[in-house]
Amino acid sequence: MGDSSTTTRVAPTAVAGGLKFIRLVSGGAFTCGVRTDSSAACWGYGAWGQLGNGLREDHRAPVAVLDGPNLVAASVGAAHGCALAADSSALCWGKNDFGQLGDSTRSDTAAPVRVRDGRKFVAVAVGFQHSCGLLATGEAYCWGDNQLAQLGDTSVAQSSVPIPVAGAFVFTRLSAGGSHTCGITADHTARCWGSDANGQLGSAPTHTCVGLSVTGPCSPVPQLVGGGYGFVEISAGTQHTCAVATDQRAYCWGLNSNGQLGSASLVAVAASLALDAQP
Repeated sequence: MGDSSTTTRVAPTAVAGGLKFIRLVSGGAFTCGVRTDSSAACWGYGAWGQLGNGLREDHRAPVAVLDGPNLVAASVGAAHGCALAADSSALCWGKNDFGQLGDSTRSDTAAPVRVRDGRKFVAVAVGFQHSCGLLATGEAYCWGDNQLAQLGDTSVAQSSVPIPVAGAFVFTRLSAGGSHTCGITADHTARCWGSDANGQLGSAPTHTCVGLSVTGPCSPVPQLVGGGYGFVEISAGTQHTCAVATDQRAYCWGLNSNGQLGSASLVAVAASLALDAQP
């Protein structure tokens, strides 16, 4: 919660320290934010170094991410985080058992390390155990866990350095979910790849991925989300996805066991479905 306590809150509570933020992102059990001075701070569970402050311990109030000035964006996953620096380089920290930090190792680190290969990104997107970056040219690169093809690569092999997403698509937006990734292309279509166990890709799976510890339906190459809609924003969750269409209406697809699709039912949907009660 960041309020210097461990008390569960049912109403908005101010984060301690009086810091001012321009962006906030929440992960497995921790939160990070980019401050108005372009530095970053994180708080919460920190056993894997995911707070980025050089320590592997929990913090109930914000702590500064090391080497964190001149940051413009951040994204966090289950136990790691990445940020985009003003020079367009990507920095990551935290758990690294699948190479999700992109530094060519699988060693956890409690301080930010630069993603290898020196690519210049305009956006970063962090999933459960994988990360992705978007180049100014619209090319997407991903790294980390790939057992369910969430890197967009047909090998389903883990990668500790960025690898290109298959298909040569030009993306304008990226979002990384539990074990799938989605993007919006320059022509406003949505495409998703990776795990499709609950229809979260918005299309039928093309393969069965067999990883080291998991097997399931998947699509290694970005697949067109069904429905024929044009989209401007997209957000991938653990096993569902939502997007904002060009008409500003919201559409969701995938797992719906808790009503996360907003469709007034609990049935999983494998194609984009409009939220109920929209004007």
